[in-house]
This record gives sequence, structure tokens and C-alpha cells, in this order.
Amino acid sequence: MNEVFYVLAPVFALGLIGYSATRFRFFTSSHRDGLSKYVFDFAVPILLFSTVVELDPPVVSATALFASFYIPLSAIFVLGLLISWLLLKRPVVESMVIGLGSCHSNAVLLGIPIIPRALGDDAFFPLFLLISVHGITIFTAFTLVIEIAKGRDAGLANLPRQVLIGLIGNPLIVGLGVGFLWKLTGLGIHPIAADVFDLVTTSVTPAALFVLGSSLASYSVSSSVTAALLVTTLKNAIHPLAVFLFGSWLGLEMLWLSVATVLAAMPTGINMYLFARRYQVSPPTATTSIFISTVSSVVTVSIVITLLKSI
Repeated sequence: MNEVFYVLAPVFALGLIGYSATRFRFFTSSHRDGLSKYVFDFAVPILLFSTVVELDPPVVSATALFASFYIPLSAIFVLGLLISWLLLKRPVVESMVIGLGSCHSNAVLLGIPIIPRALGDDAFFPLFLLISVHGITIFTAFTLVIEIAKGRDAGLANLPRQVLIGLIGNPLIVGLGVGFLWKLTGLGIHPIAADVFDLVTTSVTPAALFVLGSSLASYSVSSSVTAALLVTTLKNAIHPLAVFLFGSWLGLEMLWLSVATVLAAMPTGINMYLFARRYQVSPPTATTSIFISTVSSVVTVSIVITLLKSI
């Protein structure tokens, strides 16, 4: 446990610094927007590109990896939806947003800083495989089901166009795609370019964590605590357990299983709030869920990593 503490303490400390800076108004929302754009549009894509080019990926099928992560993810979404709808008596569209929060991980702002630190550099390849389809898969599937539920044919008609624009305009997908294409050329990365990339990629972790902490300062705990606790329980505990059990049953190699499990243990991502605002279904529930899930992940992620290292 001490080893895990030393790995995670600096990560969450940086988030706390970002949170405090925003709370005390040394760091404003406009500052956060600029730093966030740097992280998502420049630094992380460059990290993905350079890592993919330099990786020697194992010759192994990724089918079991995707199945181990995305089948439990789908089950958790349905479970969160049903509990919210049938037990908490929330409207069906709001229940879908709660289901989304129960299964959607904060893959970039926390997954990328934590997982390689905890599991080693060999974790990069399976992590990036999962991240490469994480956002667009969830966006497409969730938009599809919610538009069907709302009976908006126009929304469904625009879905293919939205997905295409999302793929082309997603800097993470571009970074991965260009990286894989460049790797096929066999040219490698020039030493000067490699030094530039190193300078940029070393900034990813502190900048991403600072943005995360600052974002949390903008959220508040509302009266929607019951739904938020449901989201947190499913996301931080049940989701990683389901991924581990299903991945073990499929015989997934231990490192890849650990990556999928820890990624599943990451707290709720910001997409829950974005969809709640888009469809005007209780944004306070989303902000409360993200806040509680992220704060409690200090403990839950530590427990998950400790248990995985003991196996």
C-alpha cells in the first residue's frame, strides 16, 4: 500500500493545487479553458503520436481486451439506468445520463497520468488501444439510445455526420492515427523532434491534473446526493470489479487486465455533465456525481491498484 501511496500522492496533490488555485481565484475559468485546450488539442495528441511511433506492440489480438472492458461497461450502463429509473423513479432520459456517469471513465485527465505510473511503461499500448475508441464509442452509442428514447428522428438522421465530424475533429484520434501511419513508414522520430516531443509530453501529467482540480472547483454538491452515490458506487467499485472478473474469465493477460481494470476504476468523466446540459436533464446531478466520484477515487483507485499488485 505504501508503494501505491507514493505513486498516487503526487497525482492527487497536483489536482488539489489546481482546485485550491481556482477556489482562491488565482486561476480563473478562462485560464482553465486555455490550459485545457493545450492539454487536449496539443500535448496529449503529441504524447499519443510519439508513444505509438516508439512502441513495439506485442503480437496479440486486442479482441479480448476490448471485450473485457466494453462488455462490462455496457452492462454497468444498463444497470445504472434501470436502478435510477425503477428504484429512484427518475425520468428515463435522466436515468440514461446517470447510466452514462456510472460507466464512463475519466480516461485522459486521470487515466493517462495514473496508469503508466502505477503499472509501468508497458501499460501504454493497451491503455491507448482502449482510449482510442473510448470517447467516440460511448458518444455514438449514448447519442443513439437517447435520441431513440426522445423520439427525435432528426437527431438520429444527423448521427452519422456527428460521428464522422467527431472522429475527424478529435485531436486524440488524430494523434493516434497519424502515429500508427508514421510508424508504418519505419522512419522513426528525428532526435531533435524527439527532444521537442519529450518537453511537451512531460507537461501532460501536471497540466492535466491541474485542469482536473480546477474543474472540480467549478462543481458543487447539490441535493442530488442519492443519485450521485449510485453513480459513484457503480463507477468506482462495481465497474472495475466487473471488468476484472470478465477479463479473467476471458483469460486476458495480467498486464492488459490490470490496465483495463484500473481504467474502469477511474472516476466519472466530464461527458456526463456535457450530456446532462445538452439534454437539460438535471445538470446538478451530474456535477455532484463527478465531484463525489473523483474525490472518493483517491481511496478506491488506491485499493484497486494495491489489490492488483498483490495478485
